[in-house]
This record gives sequence, C-alpha cells and structure tokens, in this order.
Amino acid sequence: MPQKSTLPGAFDRQAYMIALLVFIAGSTNAAIVPFIGFYIIQVLGHPPATLGLYSVTAALASIIASRIYGERVDAGVRVRPLLLLSVAGAFVAAAAASFGHLALLVAVTATGMGLSNAATTLVFSYGRYHGRIEALDTISYNAFLRMMVSLAWMLLPAAAFLIVDLAGAKAVFVNAMLMAATWGALAFTIVPRGQTCPMERRDEGGVDTGRNLPLLMAAAASFCMSFAHALCASALPVFLVREVGLPDYAPGLSLSVKCAMEVLLILLAPRIMRLISARLLLSGAAITAIIAFNIIASVTTLPAMLLGAAMEGAYYGLFAGTCLTFVQGFARGRTARATALYMNSIFLAALFAVPLMGFVSQYASFGTSIRLASAGAGAALLLLFLTRRQVAE
Repeated sequence: MPQKSTLPGAFDRQAYMIALLVFIAGSTNAAIVPFIGFYIIQVLGHPPATLGLYSVTAALASIIASRIYGERVDAGVRVRPLLLLSVAGAFVAAAAASFGHLALLVAVTATGMGLSNAATTLVFSYGRYHGRIEALDTISYNAFLRMMVSLAWMLLPAAAFLIVDLAGAKAVFVNAMLMAATWGALAFTIVPRGQTCPMERRDEGGVDTGRNLPLLMAAAASFCMSFAHALCASALPVFLVREVGLPDYAPGLSLSVKCAMEVLLILLAPRIMRLISARLLLSGAAITAIIAFNIIASVTTLPAMLLGAAMEGAYYGLFAGTCLTFVQGFARGRTARATALYMNSIFLAALFAVPLMGFVSQYASFGTSIRLASAGAGAALLLLFLTRRQVAE
C-alpha cells in the first residue's frame, strides 16, 4: 500500500486525536514519575536505596501489564476498556501518593503507575494500526507520536517541581489526578467503543512461526540505552540539588531543556533516517550519550547544567525518534507484540537501573551513578553493531 506524504499536515483528523491522547497520557505519567524519586528521598527523607522498592514494583507491574496488553491487542481485544483500566491506575496512584506513606507508595502508587505506563503500548499500537489503515508514513507518524510524549515530558516535570516549590508535594498529586481525569474523558471521546487493532495479516512466507531473534536483539539494544537513560535520569534531580548545590527548581529546568532538545531531534529523526539507516542513527545516539553523561556528572554551575541537559536531549531525541521504528521493523506482522517488547525494554531497564542508582548513590555518590550510565550506552553500541547483518522490514 502506498504511503501518504510525510508532512504532518498530511495526517488525518483521527491521527491528530490519537496524538492528543498520547500527549495527555504522557502528561499524566510525566506529572508523577520524575517527581517520585525526589519525593521519596528529599521530601519524605528515606535513604536512596529505598527508591528501589518502588521502582521494582512499578517496573514489574509495567512489564506484566504491557505484555498482556500487547498480546490481547494483537488478538483483537477492544482497546478502550484496557485504556480506561490504565487511567484508573494513574488516578488511584496519585491519590495514594498524596498520603506520603512508603507502604502505600510501594503497594498502590507503584502498581497504579505500572498500569498507567503500560497504556503507551495501547496508544502506540492504535496509532500504528490507524497509520497502516490510512496509509500514513510509518516513520513520520511514529516520530510524531513519540514527539508528543517528549512534549509532555518537557512541560509537566518542570511544572511538578514548580508546584512543589510553591504549594507543596500534595498539590503535585492533586494536579496528577486532574490530568488522569482529563485523560479518561479523552479516551471516551477519541477511541471508538468497538475499536480493535488486530495483528496484521501476512503472506504464508511471512508468518511468525518461532522465536524472532532479530527482534530480541533490537529490543536488547533498546534495553541498554533505556538502562543508561534511567540510571542518569533517576540520579539527576538529587545530584543537582544535594551534591552540586543548585536551587530546587534546577531539576525541572534541566528536564525542560532536555525535552525541548529531544523534541527537536525527534522531528529531525525521520529526515535523517532517509539519509542513513536507523541502526547508524542509533549508534550516533549511543556515542552522544556517553559524552553527555560525563558532561552532566561534571556540572558545577547552572549554565553547565543547561549544556549537559541539551546534550542529554540530543542523544535521547535521536534514540526516541528512531528506536520504536527500528524495533517494529522486525515485528513480522505482530506490531503490538513488538511495541510491547519495546516498552518492556524500557520498563525492565528501570527495574534494574533505579535500584542500582540507589545503592551506588548511597555508598558512592549520585555523580558516580551518572557516570556509570556510560556503560549502558556502550553496551547498546555493541549490540547495534551485532545487528548490522539483520534485515528489517
């Protein structure tokens, strides 16, 4: 089937509505996720290693829910009920977090945010399905949807840190509950009641009959880059405030600059992929990441922090704008499963990275955790080299 123009203006109305849904879903997550580590360590006063309890629970819930969502969507189950389950998870998670009890954070907030995070599998699979039906350009539309996530993360974390500075931590979670309610209303409005995204039918020779090794290798590269990103991102807020001595608004400002650069690079990624392969572009992102982590770990002033944030946004924008398309290229028709595997690589990375950050930061420093992220980017670079003979769709 021929694909339409790659220009954003060529997307149809429903494509933009799906993008809006992605933005609100991302905003709900972004209103809570980057603040939780700061909340547990800096506001509630728990040791850094405690963050691992929350992260392990949230990541496991995300992995399980994302896997179930992916399999069910490929099998033709309706999208909207699953999406509303994720909305409910986000709302309950924010409500539980407002009480400030560690047990509630681990048992309820982490589980609810796991369901909320898994909604990304649903909306991206729905977007890919709609794009296929309407013959939209896959690379451009994937990048456009991913840009909406980054736009949410550019705005909401900074807002969360500003809110806590002005009105306290409880107000952050009230804001997140309002975002979740908005998300639920949009899900009812945008997603048709009977909407399904069944597995793409393939010719006999293209049927997925066993283990898909190229897909697993692509997901492993995504895991390593996500591990590096999670290790740096989880250590950064407390590193900037406690170890460097910057003001409380610095983490939010850093994340906004990072996400602004990220959005720019996500928009450029489809154009760059028409000049070089996705694998080479991801390799460039991995090299940039190694440089960025060492710059960030050496920050002592606000201008230096902004430079590090821009470098971080550059590498992650290239990664975010390319990796989903790279992984889906090995899907063999099972797009939702490939999307779930991509999302699970991110969640699994957090499962390992955040507890590791807690232990390294407690017994060494937060700056050491950020430098250690270079190892994850280096491993991703090696895996991308090993995929050079694999052929994507």
